[in-house]
Amino acid sequence: MLSSGNLLVSGGHTIYYEVHGLAHGKNAIELHGGPGGGLCRDSLKQYDLKKWRVVLFDQRGCGKSTPFLRLEHNTTWDLIEDIEMLRCFLGVDKWFISGGSWGTTLGLLYAETYPQHVSGLFMRAVCLCNRASNAWLYGKGGVSHVFPKEWEEYISMVPVNMRHADWKTIVRYYQQKLRGPSAQAYADAWWGLERRISRLIPPTKNRFNKEQTLAIAIIENHYFAHDCWIKEDQILKNLSALKNIPITILHGRYDMICPLSNAYAIKEILPHTKLIALPTSGHGSSKPDSRRMRHNVTNQMFRQTQRKGQHHKQSKRRVTVRA
Repeated sequence: MLSSGNLLVSGGHTIYYEVHGLAHGKNAIELHGGPGGGLCRDSLKQYDLKKWRVVLFDQRGCGKSTPFLRLEHNTTWDLIEDIEMLRCFLGVDKWFISGGSWGTTLGLLYAETYPQHVSGLFMRAVCLCNRASNAWLYGKGGVSHVFPKEWEEYISMVPVNMRHADWKTIVRYYQQKLRGPSAQAYADAWWGLERRISRLIPPTKNRFNKEQTLAIAIIENHYFAHDCWIKEDQILKNLSALKNIPITILHGRYDMICPLSNAYAIKEILPHTKLIALPTSGHGSSKPDSRRMRHNVTNQMFRQTQRKGQHHKQSKRRVTVRA
């Protein structure tokens, strides 16, 4: 690790960050999932740290960021400004944005807001946070048909007369309970659904401890109960801002949390996007073939963005000479 620290941001929050790799390497930031999942050092394996300078950070309210579990001043747009504050604080001009699941939502919105500071995008399991995706996951009639047992454990926490309600009603019921005395039980059920359906073969162990489970459940629920503070299909409608940015998407064909159609929707609007559909993968990306693919993609995008940067410098020199 090159450095770590705590950066005071707005609304009384402080975010914990780490910098890894080569001090003068190509800049990248890795955006974790959730929201509330916390930074994951395992994501560093996709980078050649002899070439990259990679920033990880815990988003508001989770991990080592403080105050822990604070929901006030904790919105999508707060996180986007945190990323921008980190960029300025660390002296980065442009950086490569990489993220998975919720990290793709954040990465796409950041890139649409600050395209001039983005050298490339690598998105894994695209999450658009639209009504169709949320209804598929949190409402009956989507994932409930594919993982009925796992769905039953999730919906059993909801009163019988609400079990056929729309997804938002169910999410808001969980929101109420996640702030009450039985918060841990509801957190276990909330995260339990997502954890069990993230892979084709449900994992037997929870990679999060009780505190981490509570964080991802409460913060994730907080965001989805508020539609992540974005308008319907806002990400898709603003994709034109990314027309000159190299983009690669890696998405499991059998992703039960973020449907593959999300990735195709981006590809349709931005044809230059390179879309790789993993034929035997779900939402999780821990399989050896997926890890190798992530490493290969990052190496390819390193070369691609290097060439783009060199071409830009040469063009500026030619303009200077003519002047």
